[in-house]
Amino acid sequence: MTISDSVASFVMKNADATLVEKLAAKQARDEQGSWVPACGGTERPFPSRSGRTLLYCWQPSTGRHAYLDCGTDTILTQEEAEIALQLY
Repeated sequence: MTISDSVASFVMKNADATLVEKLAAKQARDEQGSWVPACGGTERPFPSRSGRTLLYCWQPSTGRHAYLDCGTDTILTQEEAEIALQLY
């Protein structure tokens, strides 16, 4: 996890974050670019075992893959994805 990922994760989990923290998270997110459906855009949302609707995505600017929670419109960390997919 990069520093920008950590900042973004912190702000999302802490609604009472300061304006400076929120702006830093937004800037970090914007610098990394957009997420698009993986597999050349062919991925489709699916219901996970936990009941959350997820979409497997790719970020062209970084080459990273991650799951998007369609219900909250947030990119999940690896740990959050494993919990949502119930891979434990």
